[in-house]
Amino acid sequence: MVRRILVTAVASGAVLGLAGCHHKCCRTDGGSPGILGPRPFLPPGPGTTIPPAGVPVTPGTTVPPIGGSGLPPPDLGPSVFPPGTSGRPAPEVLTPDPLLGGPSSRSQRPPGAGGILGGPVKGPAGQTLEPPVAAKPASTASAKPAGLPGITKIRDGVATGRRPTLDGFDALKKAGYRTAVYLHPPGADVAAARDLAETRGLKFVAVETTPDTLADAFGQVSQLAADKSARPLYVFDDDGLRAGAVWYLYFKTVELESAEVSKIRARAIGLADGSEFWPAIRKIVAR
Repeated sequence: MVRRILVTAVASGAVLGLAGCHHKCCRTDGGSPGILGPRPFLPPGPGTTIPPAGVPVTPGTTVPPIGGSGLPPPDLGPSVFPPGTSGRPAPEVLTPDPLLGGPSSRSQRPPGAGGILGGPVKGPAGQTLEPPVAAKPASTASAKPAGLPGITKIRDGVATGRRPTLDGFDALKKAGYRTAVYLHPPGADVAAARDLAETRGLKFVAVETTPDTLADAFGQVSQLAADKSARPLYVFDDDGLRAGAVWYLYFKTVELESAEVSKIRARAIGLADGSEFWPAIRKIVAR
């Protein structure tokens, strides 16, 4: 009996399913039943809260897990993860170096250090050591003694130039010169120069110098230049012409300089290119 009732119920349900539902609950726009189309958005009905329940509205509110009981997750304790790390190592905190001149840098400097570069270096007895100042080179004018125009060094202990003034003879005495040689033209008055030299303790030698006597003048000057007792030696004339001729022969025959070098050095003393001494010079050199 029961079995027959169950079979009848199943058969009735199948017939109703094949016939379909003709209620408006399955219609969207009055069309065919059973076809569901898109429905427009409907506002929430009475009693609905916005925002929905469970959404946090204040900081620190925890959203309960979906399908859960609403209870917070269990505390796993420090044995699983260290506090506040969530399983990742703690970040390294980098601090900047102390700024120069700041309070931290000043605290690290030793006491008594002045400024960033430190205090001045103290010398003996507390004196401050200052860097040495390079001496300024003396000018050419200040390096030459006063009163000795055209003075030129020939070699150690031997110099030449123009006739000295009163200050020039004083400068020769102060510098320790022993001999003064005057190459003069014929008939020149040498008394005044002799007095100025001898009153200052200088040995005075007067040598007449012309193209004809050039060889003899050169011989006397070379002999005095080689005599240690006569040095320091100063040889002078009035205009540099006679002294230049004598020293050209000295450069060429004693120091064995070339003709060009000897000429350049003699020209700096006062020997002119068209001088009347050149024929005599060539004759002496050719011997």
